[in-house]
Amino acid sequence: MRFIFLPLLFFGGIFVSFAQSPEEVFARANDLYQQTKFAEARDLYESLIQNGYGSGELYYNLGNAYYKTGNIARAILNYERALKQMPTDDDLRHNLQLANLMITDKIEPTPRLFIWDYWDAIKAGFSIEGITWLIYLLFVAVVTASIVMMLARTYRARKFALLGGVVSACLMVFALVIFAARVSDLKGEDTAIIVGEIVTTKNSPDTKSTDAFVLHSGVKVEIVDRLSDWVKIRLADGKVGWAEKTATEVI
Repeated sequence: MRFIFLPLLFFGGIFVSFAQSPEEVFARANDLYQQTKFAEARDLYESLIQNGYGSGELYYNLGNAYYKTGNIARAILNYERALKQMPTDDDLRHNLQLANLMITDKIEPTPRLFIWDYWDAIKAGFSIEGITWLIYLLFVAVVTASIVMMLARTYRARKFALLGGVVSACLMVFALVIFAARVSDLKGEDTAIIVGEIVTTKNSPDTKSTDAFVLHSGVKVEIVDRLSDWVKIRLADGKVGWAEKTATEVI
């Protein structure tokens, strides 16, 4: 549980004023959690989210509150949302692993090229704030190297400035790619958590269609298509089926 106060981020929802400030509501929810009033704390955290506020800390604390009240699916959902904003947080990853151990379905992922695991690890090593600062510093380095190259009086100095500028520019391009990937992950709506207790997926988006497979709450799925009140989901092991939209919630 996190009790260190962090400012809540406004993500563009409709602002509804509280009798208390959002910071005070957040602090009050933390106090209730400390008093083991988990359901009351959960409701206060949810009120902040419903009014357009969100942060990694808020989702993390809400996940803990859901975990304590026995709703493992929504605990996983909020841990996953927090992970998008705090990818390097070890406590968060530990709690998410514990929650995943409690779900019914254990989906074994299909093997994939090791390069994608490396790429995911690289992305997870940077927060949005961290990679933004890195891009800024590399940009300053490129500009500085360009100035030195123009003003230097010796060939040796110009050579080192050119080398430094090229290296900084290449690193900045790589950092920009990571930044774009992190923003895409943050805003993406292609993953979801099964929140229905027992969900029977279909082979087509129709209640009369033949059954594909059965899932229980808490499973993470990829959304590959949408049609009316149905979503086409893919499991980590490659299985594909259609589920009613209400049975899933986007991370």
